[in-house]
Amino acid sequence: MKILFVTSEFGSNGGGLSLSSERVFNYLSERYSVQIVNPKNPQVLVADGGYNQELASAIRHENDLKIDAYQYQDKDIDYVIAFGGGFNGYYASILAQRINSSFILCLRGTDVNLAKWSPIETFYLRESAVHSHKVVCLSREMIENLRLIDKSLCIKCVLIPNSIVGGGDVTFMEKQNSTIVIGTASTHLNEKKGVANLLSLVKLAKEGGIDINLELVGEVDADLYESYVKIINGFEISDHITFHGRVSRPELSLLMRDWDLYVQASVCEGHPNSVIESLENGISFISTRTGYIFEKLHCDFPEYFFDDNTPTSMLKGILALLNNKKLALRSEQLRDNLLKSSDSNTIKDLWYKLLESPSKEVHCAFDGDNILSVGLHDVQGEVHDSITTPIDVFRQFVDFIYDHGMGLCSMRYYLSMPPKERQSWIVCTFDDGYAGLYSHALPILSKYGFSATVFVCTSLIGYDNKWNNKDSKMRMHLNMDELLTLNDQGWEIASHGVHHYNFLKLTDIELEYEIQQSKEQIDSLFGPSDCFAYPYGANNAYIQQCVSSYYRYAFAVNQGGTSLSADTYQLRRYSISEIYKILTVEL
Repeated sequence: MKILFVTSEFGSNGGGLSLSSERVFNYLSERYSVQIVNPKNPQVLVADGGYNQELASAIRHENDLKIDAYQYQDKDIDYVIAFGGGFNGYYASILAQRINSSFILCLRGTDVNLAKWSPIETFYLRESAVHSHKVVCLSREMIENLRLIDKSLCIKCVLIPNSIVGGGDVTFMEKQNSTIVIGTASTHLNEKKGVANLLSLVKLAKEGGIDINLELVGEVDADLYESYVKIINGFEISDHITFHGRVSRPELSLLMRDWDLYVQASVCEGHPNSVIESLENGISFISTRTGYIFEKLHCDFPEYFFDDNTPTSMLKGILALLNNKKLALRSEQLRDNLLKSSDSNTIKDLWYKLLESPSKEVHCAFDGDNILSVGLHDVQGEVHDSITTPIDVFRQFVDFIYDHGMGLCSMRYYLSMPPKERQSWIVCTFDDGYAGLYSHALPILSKYGFSATVFVCTSLIGYDNKWNNKDSKMRMHLNMDELLTLNDQGWEIASHGVHHYNFLKLTDIELEYEIQQSKEQIDSLFGPSDCFAYPYGANNAYIQQCVSSYYRYAFAVNQGGTSLSADTYQLRRYSISEIYKILTVEL
């Protein structure tokens, strides 16, 4: 396989983009023939000036495009990979079209998280993503931000985080000194790292008699440095702030060893390399609620993430974390947890699978008004039963859907799309809300940026399944933290009633309570939901009428039909084996 790797930043001595691009380039080079193209390296001299200030830039780009296209047009390039979005991704997408190659857009956090605030960056992002075969994102947050720009693009998304290449045997040290030393780092240090907010934090600490020193690593533009100095002097905290300027990666490792915490104060991130480097050096971190690391770890390690981005909340979080007597042990557990999904071999395999997956087409007879949905309960273990889908069976199903150009999504996400775009999506639903969804289904679906709707009984949240005397296996229902995590990851939390009663056996008052009370609780906890699932699938015309007062749609089990307009309150769901047959693909 031949690959053109388009990037304007490359090398272990650069910033996060440079380091990540070098690592991915090396992974790909182990198996494929890979060449680098730098779109910001002019190949023809062009003079600036004249009435049209943009003319010289356009001529440079056109020259570069023609030279690159001529050089590679007969080389049978299989993929053009843009490592980094913005102009880099836009240039790579045009080059891929010129040489008739498949195009993969590999986005970094800022490429998509902040693009919506810039018309130019939005244009670059949309145009490059539209022409892509796949879009690689670092986090679910990035996929959701891409959705804001163009909902149809999410079907192309696949989640591949940055890798952790070391630190598995590094020991985390306990805090030794009374003065707290925190730090943050970037090749180009600016407000993306929340520096001014960190200065406010130091001021707040000083006012409270708390001794905190902040070390800032990275090159700062002159005008921005002046702004920081003005803030520092106004806060009277100059004795607590150190600017180290730009340093090499080994020098950063040495600096980090004197820090008590690495502080990630960014309003948005994809997958911050500096946090990974702190873990690789045995330094604990605390972070804002953004990016892959937050999405992966915050439910099991909530103390490592601020409640919000205000200086008061951040200071409170830092003090609480450093006062944790088990901080070193917890940090080792956190690092080991992250290594399971982000070690080099895992990331390599994700890239190889992306590039080598067959680009098959499936035939689906369902149009925009007819919904195709899969109905499941729990995902765990290795053995099928009436409730359980084995982990490997579910993983193979999700891989199959992705490999054949389709996606799995929540009902809410499905309804947000124009009818024409829905034909590539299957609504994935889980009844009862078992804990296996958090442990097993979430990571499997998140791998491709997919989501689902989970129908929960509000009185069963966090409890076991003793209510179900037909289930021989003890199961726990999702607790509140797990449900909030699913909701944060783009899942829809919807109603399955209050108690999982058979609606056909209830009085009118009981029926009204089950429908209304559960909706009010669900909406207040997780946001509005427009769909419902009947416990046991039990319903009739009267029950459907009662449900219609509160919901736009309702799901049965294997009764009803698939038309959103004709079967609105009796939508049928299918098993995994039935979905395979419906897609008419020879397995």
